[in-house]
Amino acid sequence: MKQWVLREKVPDDVAMELGDLPEMAKSILYHRGVKTRADAEKFLNPKYGDSMDDPLLILNMEKAASRIVEAIKNNERIIVFGDYDADGICSSVVFHDFFKKIGFENFHIHIPDRYLEGYGLSLKAIEEFSKQKAKLIITLDCGATNVKEVEHANSLGLEVIIIDHHIVPENPPQAYAIVDLKQDGETYPTKFLSGAGIAFKTICAIIKIGRFNIIPGWEKWLLDAVAIATVADMVPLLGENRTLVYYGLKVLKKTQRPGLLSFFRRLRLSPANITEDDVSFTIAPRINVAGRMDHATVSFNLLTTQSEQEANWIGERLETMNGDRKEAVDKIIKMIDSEIGNTRPKVIITGDASWSPGVLGLTANRALEKYNCPVFLWGKGGDNIKGSCRSNGAINLVDFMKSLPAGLLDDVGGHALSAGYSLAEDKTNKLKEEVTKLYAVFPKKEIDSVIDIEKEADIDNVGAAFFSGIEVFQPFGVDNPKPVFSFKNLIINGVKKFGNGGVHLQLDFKKNDRKIVSAIGFFMSNQPEITVLKPGQKIDLAASIEKSNFRAKPEIRLRIVDIKIKR
Repeated sequence: MKQWVLREKVPDDVAMELGDLPEMAKSILYHRGVKTRADAEKFLNPKYGDSMDDPLLILNMEKAASRIVEAIKNNERIIVFGDYDADGICSSVVFHDFFKKIGFENFHIHIPDRYLEGYGLSLKAIEEFSKQKAKLIITLDCGATNVKEVEHANSLGLEVIIIDHHIVPENPPQAYAIVDLKQDGETYPTKFLSGAGIAFKTICAIIKIGRFNIIPGWEKWLLDAVAIATVADMVPLLGENRTLVYYGLKVLKKTQRPGLLSFFRRLRLSPANITEDDVSFTIAPRINVAGRMDHATVSFNLLTTQSEQEANWIGERLETMNGDRKEAVDKIIKMIDSEIGNTRPKVIITGDASWSPGVLGLTANRALEKYNCPVFLWGKGGDNIKGSCRSNGAINLVDFMKSLPAGLLDDVGGHALSAGYSLAEDKTNKLKEEVTKLYAVFPKKEIDSVIDIEKEADIDNVGAAFFSGIEVFQPFGVDNPKPVFSFKNLIINGVKKFGNGGVHLQLDFKKNDRKIVSAIGFFMSNQPEITVLKPGQKIDLAASIEKSNFRAKPEIRLRIVDIKIKR
């Protein structure tokens, strides 16, 4: 059972330093590390110019940007090689839009096929680029581990600039330049930009060095794509990332991209009210789905087309893919549930050759939410067995997989909580055996089961005025979570399941003025402790407060974090 802990009181000296801000605002700021009025002003009202550091402060940025400027001036053939997820797609859009803006046409965007080419540069792709007489390859959101591929490119006379945000190995590729905040010697203040964030900083550096004939500040129009990528990639929404998304949402509200406008109409989103939740739960998944179910170029074309007709056609295609993706995930989850039965697994390791690797990450997320334990899933794409894994924080996935017996896995990559792997088909049974064996002895961190409660609140106070004190802290995300409030002794007025197969939960509560406040819990309806809920029952509720504009109907509602049933 999770423990609810009321946040500590703001120290008197910090409260005084923060001045005349409301008490709740002081508490929220304090618990995000903001302790002065000047820093509070920067957090609450980020200024684009003041909140963005000079891109040339990034290690190797001047070298990389100067080489790209040289290639543009000399009309050299440039290959922009982006990853197939939302971050990589949006990174490619950033470069595409800049090249088009300055009238540079001698470039080609290449996004690999997830199944036929795999992640990152490939020897076959490099051979093809050489045949195209390319002189420069720019990798986006990938490339940091492509040692032999970069070596091959060098041997063919191609120079490679790596723009990435993944961990750089001890012996990195011998590229012309590596721009990656996770490499030794980096002193840039922000450490966790998304791939598109670093791509954007690179464009800013190119503009600064190249002195192109474009209006100062034009680059801000690229921030709609940067915001989508930053939210999708779940990097901390503090510092520069907060500024990028803060202004990116403003650009999204004014976007002229036919593809996004088509999305908004199809999904009944009001452009004026777009939030980070709309990006996270509605827009980004549909950008991601092409790379999972077809080819990521489909989403790239959606974001770059100037044709309303093409935008509508691609939007409809992506919506169909998204429906297929949901069905595929639901089917695999049911198979996992059947295999697990009534047990409480310590670690989940399973797979099937019929499972598409493109949906395994999403499925692993769902399984992690449901069972709160590390998840290792595998499927077959083309001739390869590909896997995705997720951790609840008990283990670092990359460290864990590197501790498995040598030769078991062919490839490992990713982050501590979200990673991927590949292996030979005849080793899948061995995988389950070795993961189970290692997990039993591998050092684990104690999982934090504490929910930080900002304050105890009254359901009668939930409304527009209450929300206005919260929305100034948007955009919410990693390291800037929505504040959570506790509501004691609530009587359930109504219980409803909704969504595909009734996977989501809605609880209704009646205020003293007889108005209804709803609380939503996504993917919560089938949890054992939830299925017993019924009208008239008394509960304590931990929830955040949000404004929903679903189907253009504004509603202040609660988002369920935890429920305690009163016995």
